[in-house]
This record gives sequence, C-alpha cells and structure tokens, in this order.
Amino acid sequence: MESKELIELLAAGGVGEVEAQWLRHVEADGVDGAAFARLDGLIAELVKRGQGQLAETLAWAAIEALASRKGPREALVAAGPFLLALGDSQELRREVTDLYRAAYPDVEGLEALLTEAGLPGGRPVRRAVRTLEVCLAVDAGHYLTSRDSHRAARIENVDRSGWTYEITTGDDTETLGAVHLADRFAPAAPDDFQVLRHFERERLAQRMLREPGDMVVAICRMHDDKIDSDRLRDFLVPDLVAAADWKKWWTKARTELKHNPNVHLEGRSPYEITVLDDAVHFDDRMVKEFDSKRDPAAQCTIVEQYLRDCKSRNESPSATALRHCHDSFKKRAERAIRQDDHRAGLLWLLVRRSGAAAGIEGAERGIIDLLRKSDDLGAVLAPIDDAGLLELACDSIVEARPDDWQERLLELLPDLPTNLCDRVATKLMDAGRPVADLQVAIQTAMGSPARHCEALLWLWDGPSKPEIAGSLPAVTLLSRIVRGLQDARIGHNVEKDLGKRIANRAKSVLAARNYERFEQCIEQIDRPMANALRTQIAKLDTLGRVVKEDLLNRLRARFPLQDAKPEVAPWAREDRLYVTEHGLSRKQAEIDHHVNVKMKENARAIGTAAEHGDLSENSEYKFALEERDLLRAMLAQMNNEMAMAVVLAPEDVPTDHVGVGTRAVFRRVDGGQTYEVGLVGPWDTDPKQSLLNYKSPLAQRLMGKRIGDIVEFAHADVVGEFELTELHNALESSTDPEA
Repeated sequence: MESKELIELLAAGGVGEVEAQWLRHVEADGVDGAAFARLDGLIAELVKRGQGQLAETLAWAAIEALASRKGPREALVAAGPFLLALGDSQELRREVTDLYRAAYPDVEGLEALLTEAGLPGGRPVRRAVRTLEVCLAVDAGHYLTSRDSHRAARIENVDRSGWTYEITTGDDTETLGAVHLADRFAPAAPDDFQVLRHFERERLAQRMLREPGDMVVAICRMHDDKIDSDRLRDFLVPDLVAAADWKKWWTKARTELKHNPNVHLEGRSPYEITVLDDAVHFDDRMVKEFDSKRDPAAQCTIVEQYLRDCKSRNESPSATALRHCHDSFKKRAERAIRQDDHRAGLLWLLVRRSGAAAGIEGAERGIIDLLRKSDDLGAVLAPIDDAGLLELACDSIVEARPDDWQERLLELLPDLPTNLCDRVATKLMDAGRPVADLQVAIQTAMGSPARHCEALLWLWDGPSKPEIAGSLPAVTLLSRIVRGLQDARIGHNVEKDLGKRIANRAKSVLAARNYERFEQCIEQIDRPMANALRTQIAKLDTLGRVVKEDLLNRLRARFPLQDAKPEVAPWAREDRLYVTEHGLSRKQAEIDHHVNVKMKENARAIGTAAEHGDLSENSEYKFALEERDLLRAMLAQMNNEMAMAVVLAPEDVPTDHVGVGTRAVFRRVDGGQTYEVGLVGPWDTDPKQSLLNYKSPLAQRLMGKRIGDIVEFAHADVVGEFELTELHNALESSTDPEA
C-alpha cells in the first residue's frame, strides 16, 4: 500500500475504502514503522481536505498497533512523520513524548532533553523531533556531517546534565547545545564520505581505488542525489584523484554505476548521474531502459548487456523481462514485414535471440521464414552490424535453406566481420566445398578493399585452414589492406562507424603476436616497395600513433633511410595537409556535392545543349564542355588534397611552441592590446572564431615561435610589435571530456 494509491482512491470519493485499507494495514503483522511512515502523505492530504479528525484517528491506530506489537521505538519511526503531517496535535505530542520515555528509559537526563527539545512544550514539531532523533542517536566518538556544507565533525564529549556537546572538525573545536547541534548537523556513519575525507584520508584513498562506483553514489547523496560528471571531476580532482588518473578512474566508476540498479546514467559529455530514492529491481530497470529506446540496435545492446550482467552476477535472467523484449521485437517485426521495412531481418533475429534466452519455443520461425523466401540475403543482413547477430543470421541461413546455404554463405563471406569469416569458411570446407570456391570470394574482397577490409584482415591474421589463402603474396594482401584503410578513412563507400570498427580491428590484427606477420612480409620485399609502403602507412592516422609508429620503425630497421634530408617541420611539409575529423567530413561532403550534384547537372547541360543542332556554332555546348573540364580539374585537386590529408588529434598539438592546432595569444609590447589567433587546417578555418589556415603567409610567420618571442604585425587593426604570452590548444573543443 502506498500514499499515492490511497490519495487517488480518496480523490475518487472512496473515504470509507481508504479507512478500511488503512485498518487492514494496521492489523497486518508484517508491517513495520517504516512502511507506515511512507503513508504520511495520506495523513497530510486528509488534513488538507479538512478531515483532520479522520487523519488523527488513523495515525493513532497505527501508532498504538506498532507500540503494542513491535515496541515503542518502532512506533516512533511512524509517529514523527505523522506528527509533522498533522501540523500539530497537543494530544499526539504528549503521546509521542511518552513513547520516547518508554523507548529510552535508561538514557541519563532524558527529561531534561525532552524539555530542551521542546516536544512537550511549544517548540515547532519538526525542530523538536529532529533534536530528539539526533541527540538520542549520537555519543562521544560518533561522527556528524553538516546540513549546509560539505563538512564533518566528531563528538569529543557529551554533558547530559545540560545536554551540551563538544565537537571538533579537525581544525577547530566548539561546544553546542542540543537544539543547535541538531540544527547544524546530522548523524553520520564512520565510513561516510565526508567523515573519511576529514578524518581518515588514507582509508578514503583506498576506497576510492577499490569502490569508485560506491564513492560516486556517496558524493551524489551529498549533492541532493544528482551530479554530472564535470562537477564530479571538479569535486575530486586533484584533491582525491590525480588529473592524470581521472580518465581511468571515471571509466571504472562508470562501469560499476551502469550495473547499479539504483543509479541512472543519462547523456554523455557530461553524464548526468542520479541516485534513485526507491530501489529499482535489476530486471525492471532493464525493461524500463529497453522501452525508452526506439532503435532496435540500441534495444539489442541493452538486452545483450543485461544478459552479460546476469552472468557476471551469477544470476538467471528474468524470463518475464526477456519475454517482454521478445514480444516487443515480434510486434515490430510483423509490422516491418507488412510495410516492407528493410530492418525486418534484424528484428526477426532479435525475436529469435531474446526468445531463446527466455526459453520461448518457436522463436526462430520468423527469421527462418524470411530467409527462406528472400532473393537477396545481403539486403536482409545489411542493417545488422552486431557480430553476434550476424553469426546467428548465418546459422539461420543454414536452417532456412538446406539446399543452397553453401552458395548463399559464399556470396556473403567477403562482407562478414573478421572473426565470422573464419567460422563460415571453416563450415563451408567441412561441408565439402572446394577451396577454389572460397578463393573466388577472396578475389571479390581483393577487388574492393574498403568494403571488404575485414575479410582481408581475416586472411592476414591467418585462416584456421591455411589452404584457403593459397599462394596469395603477403605483400599484395598488405597493400590491399592499407588501401582499404585509406579509402575507409576518407569515406569511400564506407560509413563512418564501420570505418572506425575496421580501423580498430586493423590495429589489433596488424599488431598481433608482436607484428610477426608484418616482419615476415617485409623480409620478402625490395626497397622500392618498402618506400611505397612507408608512404602509405605514414598517412594512416586511423591506425593510431603507437601502431603506425611501430610499423614504420620496423620498416626503417629493415630498410634504413638513405641520404636522409633534414627533418621538415609539420607546417612546412608539402606532402601533408593537417585537418580535423570535422574538417575532413566537411570536405568529403563538398566532394560528394561536387560529384553528385554539380557534375551531374553539367552532364545534363551538355546533353541538352547537344540537342540544339550544329555543335560548331553552339555556344551553350562549348560553355558546358568548358565547365566540365573545370569541374574535373577541381575534383582532381580536391582528391589530391584528400590523399594528403592527415587528421590532427588534440593530443598531437604542440604545447611548447606555435604549431598546427595552436591558439596563440599575443600582447602589444607598449600597451595592453591583445591579439589571439588559432592556426588550423584549411577546411577548419573560421574567421569569426579567429581560426586561420596554418598555410597562410601570416600563420607561417608565426610557426615555431615560443613564449616571449616578439612578432611584428601590420594588418587590419593589429599593428606593431607583439609578445607571445600564452599558448593553448585550439582543438580542445574537439576532445571528449570523458576521455
């Protein structure tokens, strides 16, 4: 029984039913004081409606039942909230005072405390009850936390003759009376966050390392049960967590919080962390989060995480919760079939996955029927990017198409994720499929390295059955992989998320077994091939700094640079163009518009002009041809720039001198005028934000300057000698605060 339900019943005119339910609650043996205390909202609502007599009668019934069955202390748990909800009642004041006498008969000076608190007298009820609750709960050696600040105190001595308390905050000692103590402080456990912070820093440091999630919950409680990750960082760094350790610490804490059913995480950069007042069951939390999403892929992630969490908790997943997910997926899958939605395959796979986890018979029928009838399995599987679901899809194809599953899987093989490629290829060979058939699929992958890069990485890592790769030269395979990564980086027929996944997989596969396969490969190549490979790898910023440098270092060790020229500063290099990820995307969008809009419009213009007759006298035709040549030249230039593009990450920006990505602040030598400028790539410039192209003459003059250097400006409003006073990172806004 909850206050909300009873208030709704009361609003519907069911006063008699409310009273009857209350009395049934009173007569129930298992109901404790806390359960009744949660019903104080009904008492307050009755008073608000002018039914104070009924409210007091119900309160008396509960208090008397608790006192007789469970004792005076249990009755006090509900009596305080009821007294506050009633506003005031002299008779109930006297009853509650007697309950305190019965509950604490051995407390020295109890009568003096009752008088000091003012419960029998006229002190406001809230203040009187709070004074009694605090003073009867603490003694010498106990801890307190401040009600209006993040301070903690320890009680050093209690004088019960006058009910005064000597307390220390570590830096200061003071003496307070009972009422003032309760006004300013609340009892605290020895392991309370603020207590540990003020009195046991070493213990707190250990708990911060062992239990970061619990510590975040404790800090949330100090901030009215809600805090965001930015404020959390400000609260902890550098006092309790070193700035350099924040990322690792927050990642661990966030993982623990995601598994805590009483914590809600929302948003990103910053996260909003909320501690819930009422315990939310682990299974109910999953269902609620599942229902809050509309994207089936996001719902799949929630279900998979739930199953992993159940396993880590050593708990069985709730069949009821999983059935709810199954039914939701099934309803959407049936609708997708009716509407010819391309996500039908994904939804039916989710029906099968959640149904199998819930033990529902026949959950596989939907996907089996769809795969049996489909003429284009590639289109059915296209919306699926989860490796586990793709594996389930392949198994379903075998079940759905017993006569031609081998041909279908051979067609799909080049498009599968790296790990699944090996499983499917092995299954085909075990079924008697000739190696030659698999090598046809391999040639398909070699012909389109960006689209099929994961299949190429499977071949590089080594199939379980080595004969599949045959005599394919390692250097040929490596050059195709590098080409695929390069094309994926600049968005050639590869979505951004897929490009990131391919890059992450490539880093893992290329570095496997301490670059063993790469070492074997470069043992078999000559210097010209090594130089070409070096140039290609140097542009692959998606591999990350560590893997890229490891590959280049191994090439240098095998093929030392000859007649090496002096190292050229990054901003002076003619073969590179430094840009941000955002700038690269913006340029790719420009190229797409150029190809798909401008050049197509020009092609139509040429065709239209050609229909006008004699081409030798047709000026419109000539203009259209000239525009075509111009557009082609522009496209060639843009593609050349894209080939030189190197994505600059915030961590690559120098901090000791002006470089690409620097924001420099200059101050006029003979006055207070300042001039601030950020130096970025040509696709990231923004005059309104003072972001200039680093290749411009002005920017090139500033490159390499250090704090204290003098620069003479003579343009626009900036004229005279200026001293470089500050260096900042112009790409800071591109960083993820959680990283």
